[in-house]
Amino acid sequence: MLVQWTLKHFDQLSPSELYSILRLRNEVFVVEQNCVYQEADNHDQRAWHLMGWSDEHLVAYTRLLPAGTTFAEASIGRVVTSPSVRGRMWEKS
Repeated sequence: MLVQWTLKHFDQLSPSELYSILRLRNEVFVVEQNCVYQEADNHDQRAWHLMGWSDEHLVAYTRLLPAGTTFAEASIGRVVTSPSVRGRMWEKS
């Protein structure tokens, strides 16, 4: 499976990209993992968003938070892979 990676700051995301991010995060964190919490936490606006796309579908994602957002140091969070691609071999584009 070929995955194309893109990195964008929040203010560079298109509405479609943002929707895909929120949809994938909700699919995995809220529905699959049954974690009842406020997933949209007001940190996305300061973050860089690393997105892995395959056939125009978001299949992997994480956000990179600058120092001082949630911790004194920079941090990585919301690491997620779509259930539809778990266990498959990936190629870098």
